[in-house]
Amino acid sequence: MHSNLQRRLAAGQIVVTGEVAPPKGASPDRLLQLAEGMRASVDAINLTDNQRGVARMSALGAAALLHQIGVEPIMQMTCQHRNRIALQSDALSAAALGVRNVLCMTGDHPRIGDHPEAKNVLDLNSFRLIGMLRKLRDDAAFESGTPLKDAPQFFIGGVANPNVERAARLEKKIETGAEFIQTQLIFDVARFRQWMSDVRAAGLHRQAHIIAGVMVLRRPNSAVYLRDHLPGTLMPDGIVDRMLAAADSEREGIAIAAELVSELLGVEGVAGIHIMSVDWTRSIPQIVERAGLLPRPPLPEG
Repeated sequence: MHSNLQRRLAAGQIVVTGEVAPPKGASPDRLLQLAEGMRASVDAINLTDNQRGVARMSALGAAALLHQIGVEPIMQMTCQHRNRIALQSDALSAAALGVRNVLCMTGDHPRIGDHPEAKNVLDLNSFRLIGMLRKLRDDAAFESGTPLKDAPQFFIGGVANPNVERAARLEKKIETGAEFIQTQLIFDVARFRQWMSDVRAAGLHRQAHIIAGVMVLRRPNSAVYLRDHLPGTLMPDGIVDRMLAAADSEREGIAIAAELVSELLGVEGVAGIHIMSVDWTRSIPQIVERAGLLPRPPLPEG
């Protein structure tokens, strides 16, 4: 049984995905409130997996909660905190709970988070995690070779960073088994166009669905920080200047994000948009509307 995300992509629909960090607590209320606020604007919602090494409700638990209310989740899985036994256990649990979309990532080292003394596991990396999930699904077997009684049905994704990576790395990820790709945040559209040119030249856009990542800026200091301290984001001075000069930085951040969405969707081979924020999830529907992507199209047949 295919996920709705997979069905939309297979039918050639431009998809829109958003992102929510699970709560730092046991109540689902805020998570469900945020998901309801995005329901009409996105086709699926990513649940981050202890992003930046900070302890939160699990992506598995959060994804199951969204599935229960009819909002399609994309469960992120990272390798930093669990070995291959625990990862496979979580994957089977997700399938049993109705979670179909899984995004495989290496993850963030615990030393940068709120438990810097935590042991870093890193039994696998993102490539091997993708391959392991494909083996669970396609071969009905654990990574060890032990057969499964019932194979899970997953739509398996990976991550790419067009700002600093070559298309050859994406090719390896697709060869390992990734069926869709969500990119890291893109502000330098010219650099992304060059990367996508290399992707198209290798035919990779026909082997996996490429979903381009956009981050919405809320404050000028966020743009400055990304430019000065995270060079891998390739933050153009022009965007920093716009945020610094804006009378209303929130409005300007939404305008910039909507412009980026439209530009990125104009690049041949881009199958959709993934919108990220930092604790400003309610901005996502405004960006989707401003970019002219509402209402979302009906789900294709089949």
